[in-house]
Amino acid sequence: MSPMTPMERIETAIRLGRPDRVPVVPIIDFFAARYGGITQHDMFFDLAKADLALEKTLRDLGPIDGQNLTYAGLGRIMQVIFPTPPQLPGVGDVPPDGQFQFVERSVMGSEEYKRMAESNPLRLLMENITKYHAEFRGPLGMARAFRIIISDTLKMRGSIKRWLRKGVVSTVAYNITFTPMEYISLFLRSLNDFVLDIFRHPEELKAAARALMKPMIMQGMLMIRLSGVRAVFLGGNRTSATFLNPSQFEEFALPEWLEMSEHFARRGITVFLHLDSDWTPFLTYFKDFPRGKCVLCLDGTSDIFQAKEVLGDHMCIMGDVPASLLKLGEPEEVDEYCHRLITEIGSDGGFILSSGCTVPPDAKPENVKAMLQSVHKG
Repeated sequence: MSPMTPMERIETAIRLGRPDRVPVVPIIDFFAARYGGITQHDMFFDLAKADLALEKTLRDLGPIDGQNLTYAGLGRIMQVIFPTPPQLPGVGDVPPDGQFQFVERSVMGSEEYKRMAESNPLRLLMENITKYHAEFRGPLGMARAFRIIISDTLKMRGSIKRWLRKGVVSTVAYNITFTPMEYISLFLRSLNDFVLDIFRHPEELKAAARALMKPMIMQGMLMIRLSGVRAVFLGGNRTSATFLNPSQFEEFALPEWLEMSEHFARRGITVFLHLDSDWTPFLTYFKDFPRGKCVLCLDGTSDIFQAKEVLGDHMCIMGDVPASLLKLGEPEEVDEYCHRLITEIGSDGGFILSSGCTVPPDAKPENVKAMLQSVHKG
């Protein structure tokens, strides 16, 4: 039998089958930029340079079956779509080789939950975005913002196609969205205010989140159409067990995680549940998600081996070589951990080897090579 293609290998694992070997699909842009000799600013804002840096990385350290979330070329879009612009390398006071980070700020008060629930939530989101983006105010400003989004996503779509011809699958491209609670916490209210709102304004918070459901789904569907990739990256952190207890999760977060996952799955869109922080106490809830249509992506904090026990016959598991191991460990340690993942989680299929969240830019090249090469060992 001839070897599977990378696409066949990944799709087989997602559908809980057993491919010819475990596929390896890291988030590698930050590392590839530094290894490939370009700055993080170049990676975000110069797609051609980012592609060349990734090509050198894979040529030197080993092939991959695919990339998970990609940031290459996403810089201008990230400046446009978030209410508070993130700090990006080479922009403002951030050095060109610095690391991007979201800036948490309460851009709306709790009294605006009622307005969001009773009026057009998109209008309120646009107001909050233009509050910190004077250049996008008014019809001409909004037209400029949309031109940036369309222009840059089409460039990235071309890159995705070129990488696919080279045998590297883009599993989710840049198709990012969030559940309403995650979005409110990270971009509208900040963590501290969000936690207080759970206790002080629970019904108003839930009503606003219900109103945000449609815009969050629309964002995901728009990116899917632009990229041509039938998958979505549904990011989670603030509704994890690190921040919520089980009763809070059931009340505030679980219904919308289920609704969004089911919406995309019904349309043949694979849902990559990218779960940062600790979700171990909540693993049993994911048995109610669409079987064989979601991927549980863990970052090294949750217990991935327990995830296999709970969900191994229900959902593909992806992860979770920790960033700390890739940066501070030795190649033998990386290889040993990858071997354990491959044999204990991937032996009967339904597993994709990946970095725990992203490969750090200052990871040791020999450690990254050990991770990429581990799937090729007998």
